[in-house]
This record gives sequence, C-alpha cells and structure tokens, in this order.
Amino acid sequence: MLVKVNKVLKTLDGQTMKDNDGKGNVIDATVKLAIVNALLNPEKDDTPIRKLEKGELIRKIYKAKDEIDLTAEEITLCKKRVGEVFPNPLIVLQVIEILEGK
Repeated sequence: MLVKVNKVLKTLDGQTMKDNDGKGNVIDATVKLAIVNALLNPEKDDTPIRKLEKGELIRKIYKAKDEIDLTAEEITLCKKRVGEVFPNPLIVLQVIEILEGK
C-alpha cells in the first residue's frame, strides 16, 4: 500500500506540529519522523533478527521522498510501535489514519 510519509502532522487548530532535528533546529513534524522515531525505540523482546528487520524498514522509510510502498506487515508494525511509543493521542491518530490510507 502506498503511504504518504511526508504528510505534516497538525494540531487541533490546524497548525503544523513542530519537532526538533537533534541539532537544535525546529522542523515540521511529519508522519515519516513519527514512524522512524517509534521504530527506533527498542522493545524488550527484540531479537537480533527483529532489530535487523526494523533497521531495514527504518532505512526504507527514512529514504522515502514522498510516498512509500509498505506491506501489510510493515504497516501493522508501524501502527503498533507508534501507538506504544507516543503518549500524544493526536499524533497516534494522524499517523494511523495515514497508514490506513484515510
């Protein structure tokens, strides 16, 4: 399924959510950044093989310019990790809607 990973996340009033690029610069928060950050967070039961699979998926998503073709399994993993990692339900809602093609 094609997913638009460069979609910008919005606040309730329609303003662009902001993030930090790790160098002190403020940047627009995107679906891509949310998914990559969620996948980068380790899980207690990660095996070396699972880490490798996640690493490959992170690289694939990070390199995407606008749209990326993700398998159903990759989408399920992204939804799971975003839901587990982010405490902000508005981020979770928007990312999952994009992952589901809404």
